[in-house]
Amino acid sequence: MPRILDIGVFNAVREAGLAKLVPSVPRIAVGMGTCGRGNGAEGVFHAFAQAIDRSGMDVVLANVGCFGACFQEPLVNVRLPGSPLLILQRVQANDASRILHDLSAGKITPDLVFCKIEEWEHITGSVKYGHGYPDLPLWSDVPFFKGQKKIVLRNCGLINPDDIEEYVAIGGYQALYKVLIEEKPESVIEQVKAAKLRGRGGAGYLTGNKWEFLAKTKSDQKYIICNADEGDPGA
Repeated sequence: MPRILDIGVFNAVREAGLAKLVPSVPRIAVGMGTCGRGNGAEGVFHAFAQAIDRSGMDVVLANVGCFGACFQEPLVNVRLPGSPLLILQRVQANDASRILHDLSAGKITPDLVFCKIEEWEHITGSVKYGHGYPDLPLWSDVPFFKGQKKIVLRNCGLINPDDIEEYVAIGGYQALYKVLIEEKPESVIEQVKAAKLRGRGGAGYLTGNKWEFLAKTKSDQKYIICNADEGDPGA
């Protein structure tokens, strides 16, 4: 990925990410979260890779995280250009060839469909997949998801968590770009102070004041210490 130093490169990275998420060829994405792997997702991914290699089809094969319905793993997303994203449930390695065969014929594999997504709101951006398959339920109509509003986990199961271009495509790093490329340090500190963002360690000291103190300190070397021991699992 190119180094991002201006808005032109940033936009080019976004377009590259969108080309991966909504490509002009079929896309298959296997849920490779812990729950998916525990139910055989790695074998499913390799089965798709082998089937694609044998067929010679032009298909994007990706891995994503868990969409949230761990009880239906392994979950696999499939999409034909211009059509909704379909989430397939309990996909096994021996299903890979027939799913690929259906996609090559412009069809779906109805007995495996869990739900469809026509458009997804990532809060920082949105992705329009397409409309169609009127007889299939939208993800928001599935009883498990009905009434849910995904916020923190809104990207899970839809993008490759290791792919920066895909994250930028859905609006990721916009604030970071603005802070590092467009804004002056003093302006950023003033905005953090105005937001009254505070530390969570108990004293509640204003973050903006901490940053201002560090910025005004005269020194050739400055250090940022990350407190990663608050007792949470995975901190």
